[in-house]
Amino acid sequence: MIIRDIEKIDIISELSKIRSANEREHKRRIQEVYDRIPEIKEIDEDISSLFAREARARIAGDDASDISEQIKDYSKRKTSLLIDNGFGRDYLEPIYTCPICQDQGYADGKMCSCAKSIRITELYKRSNLKNVFERENFSTFSLDVYSKDIKDSQYQVSPYQNASTILKKAKAYVENFDNEHGNILIYGGTGLGKTFISNCIAKELLDSAHSVLYLSANELFEQILSRYIMKNDKNDALLEIYEYLYSSDLLIIDDLGTEVLSSFVKSQLFEIINKRMLSDLSTIITTNLDLDTLEDRYTERVMSRIAENYVLYPLYGDDIRYAKTGK
Repeated sequence: MIIRDIEKIDIISELSKIRSANEREHKRRIQEVYDRIPEIKEIDEDISSLFAREARARIAGDDASDISEQIKDYSKRKTSLLIDNGFGRDYLEPIYTCPICQDQGYADGKMCSCAKSIRITELYKRSNLKNVFERENFSTFSLDVYSKDIKDSQYQVSPYQNASTILKKAKAYVENFDNEHGNILIYGGTGLGKTFISNCIAKELLDSAHSVLYLSANELFEQILSRYIMKNDKNDALLEIYEYLYSSDLLIIDDLGTEVLSSFVKSQLFEIINKRMLSDLSTIITTNLDLDTLEDRYTERVMSRIAENYVLYPLYGDDIRYAKTGK
């Protein structure tokens, strides 16, 4: 379960690995430049000596302005040499994966967004979702399991054509994610590929360094929100997940309708949909329920938000799981 697993993730250790890797790269760059431009090594040694002289002068109360000017002149010469030899002006600056917290994990006394993202990414690596994403992604999605025949007169295109259109939309959604921040409702009967498609999207966005929180409806309402709000359980792991509900680039709620329904569930679903919409954050919901049943179950208020702000991906046809197994 996501809460238990996240408590086991040592974020300090993960950040230490990042800092160590960046420090190694920084040292490699310094040696590379010294080998190619020996004068820069001499400049660095002179600057280091000047900094020491400047510090002693300030402690003694002496004027150190001339030393400061020498340091500036050396720094300008160093930058000029770097550029003339094809390096960027900041090539020798310290390397930080996260410029906000400089890979420390905290900024302004609060956990940095990069640390939260690392935790979620590590969680997926350690969970079964990593194996799921390896099996269920755009490269393994097969349209051949969908029928090319129109068996139901209420539909104008075959399940195959419909799934093909949805697949194209899903790929476009990923490609345009940073610009459009859209929401999706994927609905239809059991075994039609709803979770598969959401997995495809989740994997692509995780691979492109976006923050994705993937929860089943049961996990969301019964193991997270119920504990955090109803039981007032405010442990760090729960707090982190709760905050991530309203800050992750993408939230996926899988299998909506399988949770035990209550007024609490209805109000929290509306809260999540509404707050993320106002924050311009993307949400994907998958469900076996049709639109009328969704409205009856979760109220018109929830469905109006979905109707106004979500793109609908309806899937229909025969259970594709049987097509995969050949039964």
